[in-house]
Amino acid sequence: MLFSGYIYSQGSAGVWTNGKYTNDYTVLDCFKNSKYQGIFKADTIKSNYVLKGQKIWRTINLENKENQGILNSTSKCSDIGLFEIMKYGLFQKKLNAFSSDNFNETKSNHLTEVQLLNMIVFRDTSIIPVFDSDGNEKKEISITNRYMYGTDIKSFLMKENWVINNYSGQLEKIIIGIAPLIYDKKTSKVIPLFWIYYPEWKELLSSFEAKNYYSDELITFDNVFTRKLFISLISKENNLFDRSVKATNHGKDFYLESELIKERVINYEEDLFHH
Repeated sequence: MLFSGYIYSQGSAGVWTNGKYTNDYTVLDCFKNSKYQGIFKADTIKSNYVLKGQKIWRTINLENKENQGILNSTSKCSDIGLFEIMKYGLFQKKLNAFSSDNFNETKSNHLTEVQLLNMIVFRDTSIIPVFDSDGNEKKEISITNRYMYGTDIKSFLMKENWVINNYSGQLEKIIIGIAPLIYDKKTSKVIPLFWIYYPEWKELLSSFEAKNYYSDELITFDNVFTRKLFISLISKENNLFDRSVKATNHGKDFYLESELIKERVINYEEDLFHH
């Protein structure tokens, strides 16, 4: 079952009004199909299937045109962006989001609906031209409280676990979580807005069609992530000091270190059975 659509309108609608959606700002406009009103079941992996594993974090930069076209479409009910699916899952399907990628501490990291609403509503300031009675142009500052759109997301951060399957002996990729990254004016840094637990969201992401730049095959957002149909760089691997690649490498060194981590991950299977 596939469904493509756009959740929120991008025009004047979407203004925060007494903590409620306005009439034009509703996910139900594009998601009325009864097929998507059921409960989505979470999936996971059994611990006894894992022989060896390594966690990595992968950054999907939306400045890349291909990534932008796949994950950040703004075509209103014909194509859908990943952030709009996330908002639909959070506020209509009541799926979970967390403040950290440590999913072993879900009770302390779980975000309530009120917290999420406060996080995706922010003050948007713009300068608009106005004219006085004499026809002279002046500049005025317009302040509007609005919901975040997909265009406000800078990147997506994906946490993966690469494991050796204890039964097949093959290297497998398990996606643990995904976080939209935004620019934080207070810290002047790009930070995660929230984290979603991928096994819980997998079925929902499998229900929405995504763009395919590589063939005419019909694919879903789950296919995009599991098949890695996007361009990314490894920004962190599991380490003692919890340091990112960028913390110790800059410029070309960052790219080279990212490629080295990828090579080490791919070679896990060969190294394990090497004699």
